[in-house]
Amino acid sequence: MIDHTPKVFISYSQTSDRYKQEVRDIASRLMSDHIDVVLDQWDLREGQDLYSFMEEWVSSNEIDRVLILSDKRYAEKADDREGGVGAETTIITPSVYKNAKQTRFIPVVMERAQDGEPYLPTYLKSKNYRDLSGSTFEQEYELLVRAIYEAPLYQKPELGIRPVWLDTKTPATLYSLKIHNRESITVPGKMSQTWQDYLDMYIEAMRPFYRQQYSEKDEYLADFQSMKAYRDAFLMQLHDFSNQSDFGETLADGFERLYNELYHVHTFNPERNQESPYELDIFRLHIWELFVCTVAFLLHYERYYDIRCLLYHTYFLRIYSITDEVRPYTYDHIRFHSAAMEEWIKPEMSGDLSRKFTLTGHFVCTEREYRPVYTGKVIANADLFLYQVYNAMGLESQEWRNTWFPTCYIYADGNKVIWSKLKSIGFCNKIMPLFGLSDNIEELKSRIRRCKAERDVRYSMGHARPATAILDLIKEDEIGILP
Repeated sequence: MIDHTPKVFISYSQTSDRYKQEVRDIASRLMSDHIDVVLDQWDLREGQDLYSFMEEWVSSNEIDRVLILSDKRYAEKADDREGGVGAETTIITPSVYKNAKQTRFIPVVMERAQDGEPYLPTYLKSKNYRDLSGSTFEQEYELLVRAIYEAPLYQKPELGIRPVWLDTKTPATLYSLKIHNRESITVPGKMSQTWQDYLDMYIEAMRPFYRQQYSEKDEYLADFQSMKAYRDAFLMQLHDFSNQSDFGETLADGFERLYNELYHVHTFNPERNQESPYELDIFRLHIWELFVCTVAFLLHYERYYDIRCLLYHTYFLRIYSITDEVRPYTYDHIRFHSAAMEEWIKPEMSGDLSRKFTLTGHFVCTEREYRPVYTGKVIANADLFLYQVYNAMGLESQEWRNTWFPTCYIYADGNKVIWSKLKSIGFCNKIMPLFGLSDNIEELKSRIRRCKAERDVRYSMGHARPATAILDLIKEDEIGILP
């Protein structure tokens, strides 16, 4: 975007008084949008030579853009090199063809022929143009202003991190996850079977990451980095499975299975009867990341009922990694604090990394984006969301419950976009399935009433603020006050 007041010169044909007024109206509107317009109708003084005026401004370094407003008469004069338009064309044409910065000249269609073809001089027919001749005037005018300011509607995204898999041969297991047969997903009754097949493949794909004992911290970090490609393959599959019925319940069962098989020493080595420090840490961390990113996916598509199914689920999870005994938990047990990452690796990291509130959160939110959906902020917001709704989910009957600590909350924006919408009855009705409600604003308020900030939900080091709660962003009496 340019950092000064843009200045433009308007080239046009004085076809009629009515058309001159139309051009003047456009110029005036540009002026109101902080664009300095040079127009003969108000800048050409008595006694001043018209051709000299045009030549001066078309070629002037003060001009950022030359707007070529072309109607039928302008196109004819330009092609025939007639009058003032012909003189301007003689000046402009070499620049259009030879000047490296061709964006200096912006054709603007003001009239079309009966067959719909825009009236443009021959030398401009192949150029991109804006169209102010018809019903799309407002949209086209906005795009014209954006072009003048060098502020396009669609911004080029920032460069991400070079994919790790470019530098290594793609493992066969990862390739299989990426090309998993999706046709059967659309067959009625096949979703559950196909999902189980996919989980079989996924668990098998995790085997190469098993280490009975890590000898080097860099080895752990390398595995963590490599597992991102598997996470992304999993997230890609969510899009394909998500159109099936009972999607949320199937996801919950899937996470229970992933947890119980990956947090089990015998999955990787049936002969072992004990667990070494950090032996299965990376798998617990991976399951947590998959869970948070899955919630990010569901939030992105406003799948609140499926989120309900995923969260309001009794997870029968393995108590110890070397036995088969399970215990009923709420979803908070999937949350994982990686001792390997935070107590073993972080203290010896260089520079600011050793002083991060969370090394896990830093890596996940700054180096593991999967655009366009899974940006660092979106992942952090999903993690925070799992804490914000916990007390409102009605999980009081669960014996083994605690709360969800949002590892990444310092990278989140508080989920302002979601919770500020609770002022709308329409949004309240949309989100009620999350809490197991239907068309009952007062009951929704009673659930949200439980979602107050907890001072202990914060990082203990430094001066970290507590994690943001729903009632930090909206007052209870503001819920449902708008249509």
